[in-house]
Amino acid sequence: MLEAIRCIMRVALLTSYRQKCGVGTYAENLVEALAAAGIEPCVFAPKLGVGEVESDAPVPSPPRLWAANRAFGLEALGVMRAVRAAGCEVLHLNVNLALFSSRIVLNLVALAGLAGMPVVATLHGRDGGSFGRRFKVWRLYRALRPAHVVVHNASHAMELGEFGHPMERVHVIAHGMPAAAPPRAANDARRELGLEPGRRVLAHFGFLVPDKGVLEVVRAVAALRRQGLGDLFYWICGAVNPRDESSRAYLATLRAEIERLGIAEHVHLTGQFVSHEQAIAALQAADWIVLNYGTGTAQASSGAVSRAFASGRPVAVSEASVFDDVRSAAHTLKGPLEPAIAALFANDALGRHTAERAARHLEQAAWPRVAQAYAELYGRVVPSRGR
Repeated sequence: MLEAIRCIMRVALLTSYRQKCGVGTYAENLVEALAAAGIEPCVFAPKLGVGEVESDAPVPSPPRLWAANRAFGLEALGVMRAVRAAGCEVLHLNVNLALFSSRIVLNLVALAGLAGMPVVATLHGRDGGSFGRRFKVWRLYRALRPAHVVVHNASHAMELGEFGHPMERVHVIAHGMPAAAPPRAANDARRELGLEPGRRVLAHFGFLVPDKGVLEVVRAVAALRRQGLGDLFYWICGAVNPRDESSRAYLATLRAEIERLGIAEHVHLTGQFVSHEQAIAALQAADWIVLNYGTGTAQASSGAVSRAFASGRPVAVSEASVFDDVRSAAHTLKGPLEPAIAALFANDALGRHTAERAARHLEQAAWPRVAQAYAELYGRVVPSRGR
């Protein structure tokens, strides 16, 4: 079956692309892996917001056809015309709440059904948060009921079942993981960043929003420095989300707290988006990467943890459900944050064994394997063409 797919399959992928967001990065990796697996992806993206510019990712610019989460249902007509003109056989939506309104999703699914085109949707968000957000999730889930839905873990699959989605159309495919970066000694990486070799370093990677728990780690770092870890440094490799006003406010809060605590010389924070290579270079300087998410219920899975694993450094995560699909590959922080972080530096074997588990997970969830799982799903849902 897969050999036949490689000969004919063209897939319309509707997603953010060449944009500074986790879903865009996911899509760029997926497109590359699908092409290597013999699938021909045709990317269609939302229009850029006010002041937003394309990232410098080395991929072609896509047609930009709808107004992100403010799209009216009628915009689906123009999108489907472009999809059909490209000769696509599957409509694949890369869904998060900032990317699609429920109105355009409802109409896209309906128009695809009229055209006899199967719909696959990868969900990057799930139920949780404010009443307004949960209502939008409910509307999206209802609009996607005829579609085959991809999630990254079993708990999200169960959630869809509780919302009434037919379980035979729910598929668990791991969140793709990049290849492991070439190993590098932490002290070599620290020298390149201007840090003293031998000092203790924690790192964070990912967008700066309140639920990521960076503020709490800043306070824990200040307390631990007073309690005897005087060489502790916190490298925050985190960017402001340009579509999220709370992200800009959070950056200001972090800067103010760092100044108040008097640790500005021991924390790196710019709020700027960095390339994969720059992120890896920074993360490899750390003893531990700490992802201290709060609830995590708004995200289906963490894209940031994939970059963390690729660095080869051990990763400690909170008990938030967003990390359930990588729980066996990371160390889980339990109890009060300060002693939980201090314990990371008290056991060299813990860091070594945690990094080894992450390396195994990277291999199991590598993008080529993920792309093959998608290709097989496309092959199952596309209508017969008389082969």
